[in-house]
Amino acid sequence: MLGCVIMASGHSSRFGEDKLFLEIDGVPMVERALDAVPDGVFGSVTVVYRDDRLARMVAERGFITVPNPDDSGDSAITIRLGLSTLPDGLDGCMFMVCDQPLLTSDSIRRLVKAFSASPDSIVRLSYGDKEGNPVIFPAALFDELLDLPPNESGRYVIDRHRDLVQCVQATEESELLDVDSPSDLLSLTD
Repeated sequence: MLGCVIMASGHSSRFGEDKLFLEIDGVPMVERALDAVPDGVFGSVTVVYRDDRLARMVAERGFITVPNPDDSGDSAITIRLGLSTLPDGLDGCMFMVCDQPLLTSDSIRRLVKAFSASPDSIVRLSYGDKEGNPVIFPAALFDELLDLPPNESGRYVIDRHRDLVQCVQATEESELLDVDSPSDLLSLTD
């Protein structure tokens, strides 16, 4: 069984304003992320958030919500908060961000399938040679994720265990696009 942690507590500092509720084709970016999580695939889904509007939206879906009171933008704290909500006995956990509005449920299902076939691997979405998110970590690496140095992300653990990384190809390169700037958003709406 897998857990899922959706990281939605960033500060959108590169974007210049809170981007998660900006709409793409009439749907808020954060809602697109929540919609990409396939039903019945994860034993537990947690959303780590800062904005109370998001907490209400998530609660309606039956996902666990965890507020992140930290103002530093340290993703290591977000990861720790998310992992702390997971039930015991999981085989692994998928971490995903909310600013990849073109990520599909199909890609998430293929990540889960690849992890099921190789449950000691770190499985991540990629396109060609470009590695991205989401990433599934096996439970054996949870302690390392819980002990991340300040301001480090899952990439820190991935870099320490490159031999465990297995990439699953996205259908389209656009699934890996992070909306980090207004120009990224414009490229999606043009």
